[in-house]
Amino acid sequence: MEKKFLIIEFAVGYMLKVLKSGVKITEYKTEFAAIRHGNYFEFINLVKGELPFMVTYREGDVYVDDQNNPDDIDFAGLMKAGNSLKMFYENCIEFYGEIRDADISDLAYCKLASFEISLRMHANNHHLTDKNAELQKVIDAVGSHFKLSASEIEHLQSGRRFLNMVKHFKQQFNSWEDGIVALQQALKVLSDHKLTII
Repeated sequence: MEKKFLIIEFAVGYMLKVLKSGVKITEYKTEFAAIRHGNYFEFINLVKGELPFMVTYREGDVYVDDQNNPDDIDFAGLMKAGNSLKMFYENCIEFYGEIRDADISDLAYCKLASFEISLRMHANNHHLTDKNAELQKVIDAVGSHFKLSASEIEHLQSGRRFLNMVKHFKQQFNSWEDGIVALQQALKVLSDHKLTII
């Protein structure tokens, strides 16, 4: 079955491509930081997209949830952020334009976005780290909490190094292809332990 990508993967993946292109992110920088770190409450407040109709179960009660709540679990926050993410994505493309990248495919950018967001989602939902914690610390906390092996944690850290190579253009790998292989290994760890977004 073919994987369907989420709007968050397209939006964050596009902004990672902007970073790698060398364009300095000035416009939408705060929104980009909020969504990468899984701060859906702040992101929705910044972009102000319409909230979808949701029915929520919380502490024994079922109710129509039409509010942006700071204590929503990350998955609920992500669902509520859908319209804001579409607006953000469209605004970013309009501002930064179409960007071609011969090194990394759009699919790989989506996977890079999913990698960080998945880790932060599970760390946030289990209150393992602060929302603004560095990804290295998020990985250590997730690895410890979910009892990952040392080699699995190292695969996740290698995926993080590739993400840093994209964001900061530091040569953590000999080639972009080597980085993509490291990302695929990191994503397999997340998939094996059911630590993906959905």
